[in-house]
Amino acid sequence: MNTPLIPIGLALIMMTVGLSVRLSDFKALPRQWNAVGAGLLAQLVFLPLIALCVALVTRLDTVYAIGLIILASAPGGISSNLLTVLARGKTALSISLTILTNLVAFITIPTVLSIAFIVFSGSGVDGPSSSELYALPFGETALKVLAISALPLAIGMAICRFLPNFASRIEKPAKFVASAIFAAIVVNSFYSEWNSIMAHWSTVGPAVILLNLAAIGSALLFSRLFKLSAKQALTIAIECGLQNVALALVIAQFMGNGRFMVPSSIYALVMNVSVLILIAVGNKLSDSKSEAHSEQ
Repeated sequence: MNTPLIPIGLALIMMTVGLSVRLSDFKALPRQWNAVGAGLLAQLVFLPLIALCVALVTRLDTVYAIGLIILASAPGGISSNLLTVLARGKTALSISLTILTNLVAFITIPTVLSIAFIVFSGSGVDGPSSSELYALPFGETALKVLAISALPLAIGMAICRFLPNFASRIEKPAKFVASAIFAAIVVNSFYSEWNSIMAHWSTVGPAVILLNLAAIGSALLFSRLFKLSAKQALTIAIECGLQNVALALVIAQFMGNGRFMVPSSIYALVMNVSVLILIAVGNKLSDSKSEAHSEQ
């Protein structure tokens, strides 16, 4: 994960995303405050609570329970933007949620982890103090995420705006290349963490699967409560179901106990299976709408 090819690959992915985004998509977001609010509430508040409930219900060992909460507190990553494009969801909404959750990560992650250590106090698992948690370089991490995402995104949007014919010609092959890069990153993460996944699958796997399903389910429920469209609901489901595993692994490593990393390693496998289903659903919905319009 430390190779410079990873951020380069992510930057190319975001440039591809930019080819599918119009500035008008972002201008429409203030009128869709309910979609943004539902996404932030589902991801920042309820997802960590769901992780805590899953840990208690499945009776995870405390160290794995905290690892699960670390994972749930990590904001969505750049890859969710690409997968929203592939699922034909609301790309501008996905990008906005990614940016907003990463901007406030330096506050939300230490807060969630402080609460987690309070809940599991007396369990014998040592963790950083509250002051150490808030001293973590999450602000720097957020800036790096923005640098990798915002600049390439702006380049892609500029090409779309000022060179529309060129953008339309390269959009399809660019999506293919971006998908290949994403697949390579996923395969690399599976290869590097495979031994850990297999060794802990029977004890941690069920809790991780339950968290992933509950994350997606809660996003769909919030979307229903906020009366969002099917594409908005799909976008929020992808944002909640596809956590930033790389950041979660970095946080877990800082905590000084390698077992904190186990839930995130397993989640990398589970979330990519579930997101493929969401992409298939999104494309089916779009195709159905296209057929309905053509019949009219």
